[in-house]
Amino acid sequence: MREITRHGGAEVAERTLGFRNCRFVIFLSIACAFLFAGCNHSTTEREIGYRGKARVDAYLAAGRILEHYGYEVESLPGWRRPGDEVSMLVLPSPVVNVKALVEQLREWVEEGGHLVLLVERSESWHDDWARYDFPTFKESVPEPLAEWLDECGVEVRKREGKKLDAARVRFGEERYEVFAESGHELRVDGGRPRVFGGTSLGEGLLTVLTDARPFRNRYIDEHEHAALLVALAEHSPYEGSVVFIRNATLSFWSMLWKHGWTALLGLAAVTVFWLWKNMPRFGPRAGENEAPEARAYEHHLEALGGFHWRLDKAAGLLRPLRESLLERAQAQASAAGHRDGDLFEWMAVRAGITRERAERAMIHERPSDPATFTRLLSDLQTLHLSLP
Repeated sequence: MREITRHGGAEVAERTLGFRNCRFVIFLSIACAFLFAGCNHSTTEREIGYRGKARVDAYLAAGRILEHYGYEVESLPGWRRPGDEVSMLVLPSPVVNVKALVEQLREWVEEGGHLVLLVERSESWHDDWARYDFPTFKESVPEPLAEWLDECGVEVRKREGKKLDAARVRFGEERYEVFAESGHELRVDGGRPRVFGGTSLGEGLLTVLTDARPFRNRYIDEHEHAALLVALAEHSPYEGSVVFIRNATLSFWSMLWKHGWTALLGLAAVTVFWLWKNMPRFGPRAGENEAPEARAYEHHLEALGGFHWRLDKAAGLLRPLRESLLERAQAQASAAGHRDGDLFEWMAVRAGITRERAERAMIHERPSDPATFTRLLSDLQTLHLSLP
């Protein structure tokens, strides 16, 4: 398609639309080249954790290690009373939150069980790769469990100030290299504070580790964590299976807050906005008003008159009447030969009232009180009747 102009009878092609489009494409390409010239590409990798069973069970690797050494291992999602066939129970401390569970544990340990109690980061839902580890809504050591531990000579309490850490722990005649750091401290029979220790209870053993990370999937292969776990199983008083309990029973709201707190905050914000939009008042709605009683015509007339009196002293009602009277009086006075005479005098004579009353009725704008208004309206009525 060409744009053509005529000059001296000759057709001259000045430019084409195709050439203009080509220039635009070239300009756009150059602009994009300058725009993206300083851009670069980089790839960042970040570990987010395990998949499958290892994501659900933080002690899966520990169980596999014990199975390799010939132990029968069972992993439970929540509490189940250990039987005589269980030799060692690895238990997060938040699970034991009622006295009934404490009594079951006491009986089982005294009959020869080996209880390995884990305090911090002990439940499987803790994310070992999380940047921020949200605390559980329950105490690390519930009150019923703390009372039982005190009776056994074992004290577990929160540590003031710097966290307690350990590079090596002693179990039996051996020392094991570990990595453990805890905000709780353990004292056995009033001894020095530490992160690992235990005592005998009847025929069984009680072992406490205030930091559960050495036995969790991410850290079990570091230092001598696996060797310590195997040693704990070997020192159990009786043979039998090893049971891992992964979690305490979380309430529905605690689980929602832990796994969906962002959605809950968004829902709360939307709810508040909806309430603000749809509740313009406070308190209950007022009851429906009863239907007013039917009134006679004079009541409505009285209400209408009161409205006009409050509005402008009924000047709006008097104005049309006065204009009608003035028009009729002028026409009849001209016909009677009194065109140039005093119109108000002529109207007063016909109505049988004084001139002052006729003039006041025609020009007085705002009566001072209802009585004056009544007299004024009576004179207007008289003038109206005198003019056919």
